[in-house]
Amino acid sequence: MNYKGLKTMLNAEKTAQAILKKFNDTEGYSDRRIVFWYDKDETAADGGLEEIEPILEENNIQVHRLEQNFFETKKLIEKDKPDTHFLIYSSRAEPQSDKNWLLDIQLYSERFENSRISDIKSEFGIEGYDLDNFLEEHYKFFESKARVEPFRKLYDPKWRQDEMVLGFLTVLTGSDTIDFKDIVRKLFLKSLYENENPAWAEIQRLNLEDDFWELAGKYFGFIQSDPTLRKLFLSILLTHIKRNTVLPLKKYKNYINSMSNECEIFIRTWMDHSKDGIYFDQYSRETFEDSQLKLEKYLKQEIKETEPCDYLDAEAFDVFDRAIIRQIVDSLCNDLEEYEKYLDWIFQRKSKHWYPQFQHIYSALEYAIKLHRFAKGFEKTLASCKDVRGFIARYEKDLYQMDYYYRKFYFHYDLDNKTDILANIRERVENLYNNNLIDKMLGHWSELIDTDVGDYWKVELADRQDEFYKLYVQNTIQKNDRDKIAVIISDAMRYEIAVELQDELNQSTRGTMQLKTMVGSLPSYTRLGMASLLPHDSLQLKDNHYLADGISTEGTANRAKIVDKTIPDSVTLTSEDVLNLSRDEAREKFQGKRLFYIYHNVIDSTGDNESSEDKVFKETETAIQEIQKIIEKLTNFQILNNVIVTADHGFIYRRDDLESVYKLDKATFDKDRIIDSKKRFILTTENIDVMNTHKFKINNLVETENNLYAYVPVADLRFRMQGGGLKFVHGGLAPQEIIIPVLKYSYKKSSQLASKGIKKGKVGVTVTNPGRRITSNSFSVNLLQTEKVSDKLKPLKVRIALWDSEFDGEKVSDEKTVILERSSEEPTERQQKVILTLGNNVENKTYYLKLIDDDPTAINKNVIEPIPFEVDLLLKDDFDF
Repeated sequence: MNYKGLKTMLNAEKTAQAILKKFNDTEGYSDRRIVFWYDKDETAADGGLEEIEPILEENNIQVHRLEQNFFETKKLIEKDKPDTHFLIYSSRAEPQSDKNWLLDIQLYSERFENSRISDIKSEFGIEGYDLDNFLEEHYKFFESKARVEPFRKLYDPKWRQDEMVLGFLTVLTGSDTIDFKDIVRKLFLKSLYENENPAWAEIQRLNLEDDFWELAGKYFGFIQSDPTLRKLFLSILLTHIKRNTVLPLKKYKNYINSMSNECEIFIRTWMDHSKDGIYFDQYSRETFEDSQLKLEKYLKQEIKETEPCDYLDAEAFDVFDRAIIRQIVDSLCNDLEEYEKYLDWIFQRKSKHWYPQFQHIYSALEYAIKLHRFAKGFEKTLASCKDVRGFIARYEKDLYQMDYYYRKFYFHYDLDNKTDILANIRERVENLYNNNLIDKMLGHWSELIDTDVGDYWKVELADRQDEFYKLYVQNTIQKNDRDKIAVIISDAMRYEIAVELQDELNQSTRGTMQLKTMVGSLPSYTRLGMASLLPHDSLQLKDNHYLADGISTEGTANRAKIVDKTIPDSVTLTSEDVLNLSRDEAREKFQGKRLFYIYHNVIDSTGDNESSEDKVFKETETAIQEIQKIIEKLTNFQILNNVIVTADHGFIYRRDDLESVYKLDKATFDKDRIIDSKKRFILTTENIDVMNTHKFKINNLVETENNLYAYVPVADLRFRMQGGGLKFVHGGLAPQEIIIPVLKYSYKKSSQLASKGIKKGKVGVTVTNPGRRITSNSFSVNLLQTEKVSDKLKPLKVRIALWDSEFDGEKVSDEKTVILERSSEEPTERQQKVILTLGNNVENKTYYLKLIDDDPTAINKNVIEPIPFEVDLLLKDDFDF
C-alpha cells in the first residue's frame, strides 16, 4: 500500500463506517460508548466531518467538537448526557498525559484514527498508541512499496521502537536479519564514505541517522561527538587490537569501544565470511594506509617494541603477520636458534585471517626453520653411519629430510610473489644445504663407498634394482592365478618424494603401505634404470642399446613386448593412458589383465630441460597428485588392489649455478671408447684412474663383449659437458640418485582396516573442561586431540562456538578456528585452549558448544555431540575476565 499523501479525507462513507465499527466493537465497555478522534492532519476538514455527522446521527451517535472547551465537554459527557454515545472530534494532536484534561474519560473510551499513520497501524496490526510519535516521525519509510513489502516479512507485532528501527535499517541495507551487526556489515559493504553509500543516503533521507548512531552506541559502545562510518570501522578494528594484544594504543584510546565482546564477534564474523571477507581485507588495508590517520607508522612502532607472542591473536591488519615474518627472518639471519618458538608462532597464525595471504612465505619459513633445526644434530647423525648399509638405513629413517625440507622450501618460495622478504633466507638455505649438509653427507658417503664397495657396483645386504621384478612382482603373480598388480615407474622420483607420496596416500585412501628401498643400477640414468625394472634373466648392452633377454628395453612398445613375454595377461601403457580412461573404458581395456606396467614421466621431463629445471620442485607436486589419481582409479574402478610405485633413478638438484671449480674435465677419457656419458657419469670400456671419481666395473649388471666401467664424480661434482642444465642432474651414486624407493600399496576395505586395528579418517577431539558452567563473558574451552596425526589419521580443522540451540539456531559467541595437527605421542602436547567471547544478548540459561568440521566435503559436520553449557553471569558487563 502507498501511504503517501494521506492528508485529506478520501471517502466520507468509508470513514463513517470505520467509526461505526469502533462503536460496535467496543467489547468490554458499558452499553454507552465514547470514541475520541484526534485529527491533527485535518483529514475531516473542508466539510468532511459534516458529511460524516448525519450518518452517525442515524446510528444515535452525537458528534461533539473539542477545541479548548475541556470543562464544557467533560460536563456534557458526564453530567448533561451520561447515556449518549459520543464521537469527540478534535482537529489537533492529542495532548500529553500530564496536560490532558480529559484523560480520565479517555481511559474508559475508544480511539479512532484517520491520520497518515492510521492505515500503517491497521496494515501491520499495531495496537495502542505508544508508537504513534515514532511512526509520525518516520512515516516516509512507508511511502514505498519496495520498502514496505520486505519490512512486512520481517515485522513482528511484539516490536517496539528499537526493533522497528532495526527493521527499517535491515530493509535499507539489504540485510537478511534484524541483527545490528549484520546490518552494519551490509552497510559497510556499500562504502565507508557516506557520500558514496546509497544506503546511508536513504538512512539520512528517512531521518534514521540519529537512530543508527544510538544503536551503534548500544551494541558496540561506540560514542563519538562527530560519528562517521569510517570512525566506526576504525573503532572496531582498534578495539579488537586492544583486546588481543598488549599494545597500549594510547594515541587512539578514544576509539576503543566499551562493548568489546560485540566488536569481537562482528569482526570475526566478517573476516571469515566466504563472500564478504574480501571487502574487509580491502577496507582494512585502506584504513591502515590512510595518511590522515597516521595509523601505519604508529602501529609499526608499537609492534616493533613488542614481542610477537604478545600479538599472536591479532587479526585486524596484516601488519601483524608481516611483523612476525620479519621477526623470524631476522632471528634466523642472526643465528638465533629458538626454532621451536618460531614454529609455534607459525602454527598459531595458521588459523588466523591473514594466513592465506602469507601462506607460502610462512610455509617457506617453516621448512627453512626445520632445515636449520635438522642441521644442528646432523654431524652427530652422520658420524653414526659406519658403513654403506648403515648409511642407507639412516637415510631411510631421517637423513632424507634435508632433501625434503630443501625441496619444500623452494616449492613455496617460488609460489610467493613477495619473496624479497625471503631473499636472505634463500641464501642461507642454499648455503646450508649445499655447502654444509650436502658436502658433508656426500663426503662421508664417498668415504664409505671407497671402504665398503669393491671393484663391482654392489652393496651387500641391499636389494638391487636389477632384481626388482623377482623381488617384488614375481611372488604376487605366481602366488595364484587371480591376484593382479600394477607397477608405476615414475621417472626420477627420488626417495624423499616417495615418503611424501606415502603420507598423501595414507591420508587420502584406504590402502596400507610399506616403503622400502633398493640400490639403483649404475649409472643411475633412465636407460639403464628402466631396463633394470623390467622382467629379465639378464641385461645386455649391444651397439649402445640396452636389451632384456635380447629385446630392446627402449620405448613403451618394446617394454610391452618384454612384459607380455613374461606374463601374457599384461598391459604396458603410459600414465596419460590411465588418467584419460573412464570407469567403463578401464574395465573393458583391463579385463583379464594381471600385470600392469605404467610409465609416468613428469619430474625427469621437467628437470632434464635447462629451460624448465627450476620448475622441477613445482612439478614434483604435480607428479605426486597424478600418481595418487592413477592409484585411486585402479582401485576405485575395482581393477586391482596391489600397486608398487618405484623409479628408474633419483636426482640431485641445487638452485644456484655451479662454479667452474666443481666441473671435472672429460678430456681425460678416450672419446672413442666412451659408450655413454652425462654430467654425472661416463660409461666406457677404458680402465684408468681419474681423480675425484669412483670407478666400478658393471659387468655384473650388464653383459657386454668387453669389460664396462662406470666413472662417477665424488660428492656432487659434474663432468664438464655442453648442453643441458647443471642444476638438475643424475647418473651418479649420491644417495639422492641411487637409493631407489619401492612403495608397496595394498587397497583395503574399511572392514579390513578395522579388523587390523587401523583407524582411518581424521584425528578425534574432546572437550576437557572440568565444569560446564560459564560465569564470565570471556571463557576458555580446553581441547584434547585424542589421537596423534599418523599415516591414516589426518589433521582436523574445526570451528568452535557457543550456540543457542542443540540443533540449528544462532551463534551467541564469536567463532574460532582450531587446527588439530599434532603428532606427539604425549597427550599433554596435544592440548589446546580456545578463548570464546559471549555476545551481549546472552541470558542466564543453557547454551550448546559445537565443534563443526571446517571441511566442506564432510558429511557429519558436528565433530562431537553439542555440549550443554550453563551460562550464569551474576553481573554482565564488558570487563569480565
